[in-house]
Amino acid sequence: MRCFAGCAALAERWFHCFRATRATPCEGTSRPTALKKEPPADVPRPSKNDGEVLSKRQQKKQVLRDARSERKGMKKAQKQVESLNAALKSLTDLLERHLHEAGAPSLNHCLRGVFGDATGYHSLKLSHGPCPDRGLPMLGSSLIRPVKYNAKFLPQEYSLLHKIWAMLGGEVQNAGVLDIGAGNANCAMLAAGLMKLTVICVERESPRVELRAEELLPTSSPSSGRVIRVESDIADFDLASLTEVAEMYGLTKFVLVAKHPCGIGVDRSIDCAVKLHESAGERPGHPELCGVVLATCCSNKLSLDDFRESRAQEFCQLNQQDLVSGSSSDLVRAVEVMSKCSAWRSASQSLGNAISEDQFSWAEIFEDHLQTPRLSKLRRCFGAAAEVRFAPRECTLQDRCLLAMKPPFPRNLMAHHDDDPRFFAALEQGVQELLSAAGGPIDCRPKGLKSTKYDFDYSED
Repeated sequence: MRCFAGCAALAERWFHCFRATRATPCEGTSRPTALKKEPPADVPRPSKNDGEVLSKRQQKKQVLRDARSERKGMKKAQKQVESLNAALKSLTDLLERHLHEAGAPSLNHCLRGVFGDATGYHSLKLSHGPCPDRGLPMLGSSLIRPVKYNAKFLPQEYSLLHKIWAMLGGEVQNAGVLDIGAGNANCAMLAAGLMKLTVICVERESPRVELRAEELLPTSSPSSGRVIRVESDIADFDLASLTEVAEMYGLTKFVLVAKHPCGIGVDRSIDCAVKLHESAGERPGHPELCGVVLATCCSNKLSLDDFRESRAQEFCQLNQQDLVSGSSSDLVRAVEVMSKCSAWRSASQSLGNAISEDQFSWAEIFEDHLQTPRLSKLRRCFGAAAEVRFAPRECTLQDRCLLAMKPPFPRNLMAHHDDDPRFFAALEQGVQELLSAAGGPIDCRPKGLKSTKYDFDYSED
């Protein structure tokens, strides 16, 4: 009995000791709140975009979202790898059959065999025009346009205007420009208003009147009426059409220019230039086509244009004289594959794209080779031809430009940050005369339109 009582007393003392150890310093009868384990001060806690700290549940959801996004990105990348491999295999097979050369050493060997040696994009000479830091502000002072719009298009227009002027040797008397696909004719308006050139804009369908830049030229200016629109398909514009306009305005020489004709538009413009040049040579007294300035664009539209039609066969037919073994069904299909794949280069700038470096490189190689027969055709017709990069990459990814004229090229034709005193003197005089006649810069803001990309809204104007 005493033993049992002793055990009970001992148990009671242990119980009181246990409660004492569980008590808070201030209140022996209350249980303390469990302390939360805080992360180190230098470790940022997960938060939303607005700075609000995420709860554990929200953090878990975020982890799952990130994992799904990563898996999706991996699938997209794998899809692009498969697309590249399939395209390269298909292209190799098609070109081997076209060349009747089974087991070719490489795809590059096949491409050279069909299209000839191509100049790589990164080997092309830069030709942005003379001293852009001086010339661009001077040219820009003559017109008013949205800031972002101007930043994109003004360097392109400046470079093209200088190339036209250089091909004419600065002699603009009785000289004209044949502008293929002029659109709103901002470049044509600058050529007429500042360089005193007469510009013939050949377009299948002209934009509505309020969007035509030539309508903004002051009637008191000598440049008024120097921009003439001819609604015609380029394939239908011949020497008779050119001669008719030339006689009306007293023109004896021209430069053909086209700024970014898409896909087959490049080849049709070249074909038109060749026909005009050869026809004029056979018939003395007709206006002379001195040269060609072609800023090429959208090789991917050879496989599928705005009318959702393939123009690969027409490309091969127009260039068959400069393609090894001529044109064949295998070559047409090969051009379609190359055309589609050239879009990888432009797509690499889109949001969320998964274009690989290999795809980007092959896209440039394909475009290099598609340009080769075009250059050969121009060189055969005019005597000299070259490809340059005519504008900064930040302005346009489509910065390839074909130049052709009777050799030798003028020394200033491919100017890149060089000085050209005669050009600057002509440009400065043209700007001053236009500003004086118009009472200020020409307002070329696009009325009735708005654009998020270029940050303007004139829809109420």
